[in-house]
Amino acid sequence: MRELGTLDARLSVNPKDADALVARAEILRNLRQFTLALADANAALAINDKSAAAHFEAAQDLEGLDRQKEALLHAGIATELDPHNSNIWFFRGVLERQRADFAGAVASQTRSIEINESLIALNEREQCERRIGKTAEADADLRRIQQLAPQK
Repeated sequence: MRELGTLDARLSVNPKDADALVARAEILRNLRQFTLALADANAALAINDKSAAAHFEAAQDLEGLDRQKEALLHAGIATELDPHNSNIWFFRGVLERQRADFAGAVASQTRSIEINESLIALNEREQCERRIGKTAEADADLRRIQQLAPQK
């Protein structure tokens, strides 16, 4: 809550601080206040529609509101604006999987993994590959997951 107060103070000084709006939206989303978070993300987009962070935040807020089609639109714009952000590509892939676009999800997770290999993206890609019959690729991902997974 202290962070919200700090961001509110920043916004009272400069209501057009898009970064503060995005940061506040993220906090609100983490508090599961998706409608309020989306309002801040949209306000940030009204100030700077080329902000990948604002589009990414809007995508996450919309997903929280079960509006996956709109979320995917914003995630797509975010990946165009910031093509080197593995988190955005990962989230786009999750949205594509939710909409049963498994080939798109594989492509997005592949891009995420190329930027920054992660177990969660490998898991997502492996599941999607199996859904579209790419078992050899899925098996290769599973082997890589086993290599990277912490040993118990």
